[in-house]
Amino acid sequence: MLRKNTARMRLRISLMSSRPVALDNQHWIGCDSLSGSIADEQKQWLIDSGSLTARLKKAFSGDFRVEVLFHDWDQPTAQERQFLDMAEDEQASIREVLLICNGEPMVFARSILPASSLEGKNKTLLTLKDKPLGEFLFAQPDLKRGLIEITQTSDRNGQTVWGRRSRFTLDNKPLAVCEYFLPALFTGNSEAIPPGVLSL
Repeated sequence: MLRKNTARMRLRISLMSSRPVALDNQHWIGCDSLSGSIADEQKQWLIDSGSLTARLKKAFSGDFRVEVLFHDWDQPTAQERQFLDMAEDEQASIREVLLICNGEPMVFARSILPASSLEGKNKTLLTLKDKPLGEFLFAQPDLKRGLIEITQTSDRNGQTVWGRRSRFTLDNKPLAVCEYFLPALFTGNSEAIPPGVLSL
């Protein structure tokens, strides 16, 4: 048991060092609470309720792949438990990936799938490997998406990173997806969000 706990701790430390953004103590607000001026085509990156995978593929002419950083059973953060109404002792299948276009990481995504949600067809979510989660979710006719919430954090270089999260229900079971739009996405991209345009 001690050896297993030590190995898990090492894995968590390695994961934290590979994350491009900080996840601690984030402040989330609804899209309707955003202040500041922003062009409609730019704001759509944050509030678009469709598949981000499909949007990225279109923006980068299909040059898209998923790099899995982590996928295992783990404890969600306190914020994530509250967001999903999870019991304190319930574990979740947590998956962290980079969405890469033109060889550059454009989005860091973290999905939280409570153990109680992974029944029936939802078990497929445990076997995605390097397939995009969005393609599976948006192909399901019973998928429902809650309100999109927005946060602001920073990357390792201190650059502003905007993130969003949504609570989905699939087969009437909840799951959460958090997506962080990395600075590379907005370099040379006409639909990008200029730094500092939005405020929380």
